[in-house]
Amino acid sequence: MADEDRMTRQQYHQRRAATDPDVDEQPGDSAASRQAYAAENNRALEEAKTKRLARKLNWVILGLVLAIIVVFLILFFTP
Repeated sequence: MADEDRMTRQQYHQRRAATDPDVDEQPGDSAASRQAYAAENNRALEEAKTKRLARKLNWVILGLVLAIIVVFLILFFTP
């Protein structure tokens, strides 16, 4: 790459902003979007964990109900 083709980051951002006026990058915007992404990701993980735990608890409750029924049947049919 020739030396005249090289540019600093500031020059690159200035040229990019001049050619594409829709691009308005602020240094704080990327941090805010990262925080929003992290918050959304954490919420999704928490929701997935909650659903998994609920499913496990439903199976435990079903097992306990069946165990209670079996115990009552044993007590009822034994002399």
